[in-house]
Amino acid sequence: MDELLLVGRVLLSLACVVGLVWYLARKLGASRGAHDDREPTVHVVDRQSLSRGSGVAVVAVGSRRLLVGFGEQQVQLLTELRPVPELAPATTSASAPAAGSADAVPTPRPAPDGARPGPLAGSVLSPQTWRATLRALQDRTVRR
Repeated sequence: MDELLLVGRVLLSLACVVGLVWYLARKLGASRGAHDDREPTVHVVDRQSLSRGSGVAVVAVGSRRLLVGFGEQQVQLLTELRPVPELAPATTSASAPAAGSADAVPTPRPAPDGARPGPLAGSVLSPQTWRATLRALQDRTVRR
């Protein structure tokens, strides 16, 4: 009987902690999400060394791709590449990624107009968050 009471207390405590994390993620995530939409994301798509201290890199800024040269003392814009097409919003959470989007930024896709995202969208408990994290880690570990 004592073991059953202990298991019940552990499950109740776990439910309280998960509920608190979910509540805080919703409250804090709302203010952070509005800020992220206004600023374009910047990341290095690919880079190639030309010598010990210099090379070239493709940098994605929002939907633009820039080819930049870098050295030990400076970074210089070489040219702007063709724009990246915008990703279509996902209609279901289990949809497969579009062909040719292997180098896309692994960010959660916005919900279609009029539809609300799920209650766990953007939280640690969301399966989409774990899938995006796994894709990002796989992209970092792939040899090129």
